[in-house]
Amino acid sequence: MRIFYLIIIFFLIVSCNNDQFNYSNQITADLISPKYPPIIEFKDLIFNFDTVALGSKVEHTFVFKNIGQTSLLINSVKAGCGCTVLKGWPKTPIKPGDSGEIPVVLTTSRAGFNKKYISVLANTRPATNRLYLEGFVAGI
Repeated sequence: MRIFYLIIIFFLIVSCNNDQFNYSNQITADLISPKYPPIIEFKDLIFNFDTVALGSKVEHTFVFKNIGQTSLLINSVKAGCGCTVLKGWPKTPIKPGDSGEIPVVLTTSRAGFNKKYISVLANTRPATNRLYLEGFVAGI
């Protein structure tokens, strides 16, 4: 029985050692320029999904470009409510002139006009940018 516990402890220790860093994508001070901060330009800040049925899912991808002179670092992207799910965003620095995407899915749970926001925190000025999903949800 003692060997069984030792084997379980061994596997727990080995499986917890899986959080290894990829140092090639590490954020360093030379990527953050207070004098020339990156400029994030979104193709659209507001996505109007027009009219959808109650309970349906609205999918959209916000496309952006770094039009600044230094690398863009997106620290976090947060939804304003639990009905909006983020499918990820670029975790590596975006070089000047390069583009990226922030895909989102909105699950409609309330009838009437809906306007939901997503906050994007990056090394830009201002540091927080807001993106919006809006439209009418038809249903009872």
